[in-house]
Amino acid sequence: MYPYIITDSTITVFADKLLTVRSDHKDFAAVKDAIRLGQCATVIKLMSPPVQKVQTWFGSRIEIKDGIIYRRGKPVDNSVVPHILDLIAQGFDATRFLQFLDKLLDNPSKRSRDQVWRFVSTNNIAVTAEGNLLFYKRVGKDYWDIHTGKSFQYTPGSVHHMDRGEVDDDPNSTCSTGLHVCSFNYLSGFPGTHTLLVEVDPACIVSVPVDYANTKVRVCELKVLREIDATPIAQTTYA
Repeated sequence: MYPYIITDSTITVFADKLLTVRSDHKDFAAVKDAIRLGQCATVIKLMSPPVQKVQTWFGSRIEIKDGIIYRRGKPVDNSVVPHILDLIAQGFDATRFLQFLDKLLDNPSKRSRDQVWRFVSTNNIAVTAEGNLLFYKRVGKDYWDIHTGKSFQYTPGSVHHMDRGEVDDDPNSTCSTGLHVCSFNYLSGFPGTHTLLVEVDPACIVSVPVDYANTKVRVCELKVLREIDATPIAQTTYA
């Protein structure tokens, strides 16, 4: 067991570096039990700060220096990082958000990377276990796209792709080229016959248009999961 000291208010362990937790830490009792049982690895895991747990999950794919996360030598300046660290600090399993961040960092556009978490958090977009995002899409008769009625037929289970270079990456452009998906709130102002739940890899998001209160995005690939009945959801209220 590493050298340590336990008081009523703190536990300090001298491992490769000094680790300390206070009595209000959620794992304070568990750390004491692990020390009592001589479980060194468990002690280090429980006492490691959230940023170090992120390092463990990513392995060699990232570096952490002075609390800053680096990938490919560049600092990760993304607002999702504090959210992930906070979840880990509270004891939540943040694996899906780490998956999300990993895929987001594969997005070649810095502007898109910086826009996505704002959209996700503002519009309550769900994150799948694989780190993908769930959006909505309204389509016309026989599941054809609304705009042309003949370009894409979004039947459940189908996957649709556009060359990324053909998708407008300017967030100031409205109703421009690309595969469009939206938040639930956007549905009420958009016509159509069928409402679909679709899945998008964060790396495939090209732009978040600034119009429509940031409730839709342009992507280069999406998968149609299933059709949903959005009307009861939109009309349901709870006292």
